[in-house]
Amino acid sequence: MTLVAVFVAKDFAIAVADRRRTQLSSDVKIDDVLKIHQVNDHVMAAYAGIYHHIGNGQFRGLAEQIINENLFRTGPESTLEDVAEVYSQTLKKRIDSISLDDLAVTFHLAGKDRNGGFSLARVSHFEDFQPIVTRSNDRGLIWSLSRADYDPSNWLQTQIASLEIVTVKSVQKLAMKLIEQVSECDGYVSGKFNMLILE
Repeated sequence: MTLVAVFVAKDFAIAVADRRRTQLSSDVKIDDVLKIHQVNDHVMAAYAGIYHHIGNGQFRGLAEQIINENLFRTGPESTLEDVAEVYSQTLKKRIDSISLDDLAVTFHLAGKDRNGGFSLARVSHFEDFQPIVTRSNDRGLIWSLSRADYDPSNWLQTQIASLEIVTVKSVQKLAMKLIEQVSECDGYVSGKFNMLILE
């Protein structure tokens, strides 16, 4: 279970993710997972999804597997749309041979789009891995998240509405408060986290 979120303004993007993984069969919780990845200087990914048992008590995350398989296809000049399309194609190829339950993964991408502006994208099993891209605007902050049990959406909307100014520092503080708030309300989410910032 997890909390990962991306925030995008017109001139920066922030990704934040807790570090918890939970073995649902035993309810063992371990705070050792990195759920964000910097694809290149322009794009980053926060991700949530299923882990597959690979033997000897070891598990491999599907999101990490997709990232690693596509390192050679996502180069230093890849845009947000490029990365979203690569992840989408890789996952769609698996639909015919693997149960959709075994493909439960969501990527929240943030960074520079083909026009040089900041955008966010989502590639998820909820939309059959069809990329959804949302462009930033001058009106404030856009965001996307995956969560465990507690839904922080209303809390987050209230917090964003109360921001006096949207800056890297104010959104970084908001992202940290989000992790703190959710970890206090949801045992599947850790207070330990990682964060990436693109400007």
